[in-house]
Amino acid sequence: LVVTSPAFRELFLAPDPVAAIRAALPAMTETMTETMTETITTAGAATATSATIMPGPATTAPSDVLPAGDPQGWPHERVGARRLAASIRVPNTSGANPGGGRNRSAGGAGGDMSAALTATPQLLAALAKLPPADDDAQVDVEAEMARPASRFTLGGFLGPFRTGLAIGLALVVLDTGLTLLGPFFVRRGLDQGVARQNEAALWFAALMFLGAALGDWFATRGYTWVTGRTAERMLYALRIRIFAHLQRLSLGYYDRELAGRVMTRMTTDVEALSQLVQTGLITAFVSVLTCAGVLVWLVVLSPTLALAAAAVLPPLVIATFLYRRRAEVTYEQARDRISALNANFQESLSGVRIAQSFRREDRNVAEFRVVNGEYLDARYSSQKLIAVYFPFVLLLADIGSALVLGTGRVLVERGVVTTGVVIAFLLYLDQFFSPIQQLSQVFDTWQQAAVSMERISELMATPSGTPAAEHPVQPPPLTGAVAFHDVDFAYEGTGGLAVLAGLELDIRPGETVALVGETGAGKSTVMKLIARFYDPTGGSVCVDDLDVRSLDLPEFRHQLGVVPQEAFLFTGTVRDNIAYGRPDAPDAEVEAAARAVGAHEMIVRHPDGYLTAVTERGRSLSSGERQLIALARARLVDPAILLLDEATSNLDLASEARVQRAMSEVARGRTTVLIAHRLPTARTADRIALVADGVIAEQGTHDELLELGGRYAALWASFTATASAAAS
Repeated sequence: LVVTSPAFRELFLAPDPVAAIRAALPAMTETMTETMTETITTAGAATATSATIMPGPATTAPSDVLPAGDPQGWPHERVGARRLAASIRVPNTSGANPGGGRNRSAGGAGGDMSAALTATPQLLAALAKLPPADDDAQVDVEAEMARPASRFTLGGFLGPFRTGLAIGLALVVLDTGLTLLGPFFVRRGLDQGVARQNEAALWFAALMFLGAALGDWFATRGYTWVTGRTAERMLYALRIRIFAHLQRLSLGYYDRELAGRVMTRMTTDVEALSQLVQTGLITAFVSVLTCAGVLVWLVVLSPTLALAAAAVLPPLVIATFLYRRRAEVTYEQARDRISALNANFQESLSGVRIAQSFRREDRNVAEFRVVNGEYLDARYSSQKLIAVYFPFVLLLADIGSALVLGTGRVLVERGVVTTGVVIAFLLYLDQFFSPIQQLSQVFDTWQQAAVSMERISELMATPSGTPAAEHPVQPPPLTGAVAFHDVDFAYEGTGGLAVLAGLELDIRPGETVALVGETGAGKSTVMKLIARFYDPTGGSVCVDDLDVRSLDLPEFRHQLGVVPQEAFLFTGTVRDNIAYGRPDAPDAEVEAAARAVGAHEMIVRHPDGYLTAVTERGRSLSSGERQLIALARARLVDPAILLLDEATSNLDLASEARVQRAMSEVARGRTTVLIAHRLPTARTADRIALVADGVIAEQGTHDELLELGGRYAALWASFTATASAAAS
């Protein structure tokens, strides 16, 4: 996410990124903390819902920041600061229509996520001092985002980056060859220079050694840069691929998967793979190449000494085999338990208000200690293996050196080898065991990465519950006719328990239909099927006589407006949240949408008006204020079909009255499906449909249903009796 933010990208792609980051660090700290907090909190169903309904960045192009009607709502200084912030953002080039509703001009739709990054004056000043970024990640972002669900394999992942990897590996081979020349020149200097008191030969060997060392330094610097840059590009592409796939998954996935586990895939697992890609693979290749080269030199120098040193190989092979087999189990356990730990942590933070209300803090801490202790035990098991294996390798290295020294003494006395050969042999032997230790450490990294790759592979292979059509139909501007034909539906994991069974419902264009019924009757399910958050298990849902499963899903959802029961607001400003579905909308249109739903007066009461900062999930605002902003957001995108999910169920009477007026304004002239527990809200609809036993049990106007004397009449009688009792 940091890399996709233009402000941070300017820093990382600067010619001297370390100096640039250091200069901007004070201003970055606060904004980066806020960004990461929002990212962690909004992962899961809430983010997936909002992003799929109204995708697009919460950014504004400089040319679109227009003066609005009420200066009180748009403080001059803050508008100027926002213009400056917008001017440094990367321009959108996708050319897609971000709003997708009716009667709106086309605009850019990108995937810029810099909305949560507040461009403070200090940060902007630091960026202004940087030279222009001239590097490019060279990653096809659109292709990565569009990759279909499939198993994740390391080979397939590395394929697109083979050029950079090949150059890096060529430099690694050069580095290894130059490293192996060191002991050879030492031997030559001792035998040809020291032993024969030939100063010229000694200087020649020393200069050659120096040349090899300098060449090795350039090769190491080269492959470190090439492989490091390639690794960062790969991880950049992987994060985009995972995030895009998470955005495509249907709500069914988030219903059954803990948000903490999802976050583990995006953070801990990617980090484990990062360590392998950035250092592990190169270290392994260097180590294997070095070991092979050293073995050749050992045999060439002295087959007898090589045979003596080989005495330690059998116990080394046995120890490595046992370590690998046991480490696989411990790392699998550790990865499972860190997922459980993250899930517990995320759930506890999300429910901290309820926990404090019911005085559950001590019990939650105790439960966290249990899962944390289980993870600690798994890591302890891994560390115990490391504490035994690595010192044992060092012991074998020392034993091998001792054997070579003892054998070498005898061979030198007999004139079979020279002192230079023995010393060079010891140096090569050290170069042999050092890579063995490095390989063992790489194996530690590999074990963690292997488990992470399996987890990522499972995620990437998870198909969406609402798959794209093989040949998707581009929906025309919709009139808003909705039809349910013999629809059956059951949620996954409920044992096939039917929520809807043969439901039939026709909604005319421009009609407002209120869905009522008891809790669990299936009202919200009807709305979710219209938005294609789920697909029916039987029958079909059609819009303008087109099966929604055949439509291009993003384009179809561009013509929908959704106001959920609990309005979800993002960190940013009030203006950014209203324009979430149309980030290119001029400020004048944003204000007009707010005025239309009666939110303008509420907004201008805040000192910063439309530029008032919204905290995480909009908790700095009241429920009524959040709901009005959500309605203004729906009004701005001008949808063909509006879905209101119990939008007044959590409000006081005064707020409910304001929101109901706003709902009436937003619903005017468009098809509206309204879910309401409060029957007075449903009474104003053109038609009321009562959902019961998985079907539409009754439908008609309020008066018609009362005259029918059925279930709706009973519900209304119960409501009026309760209201009368409360009034008395």
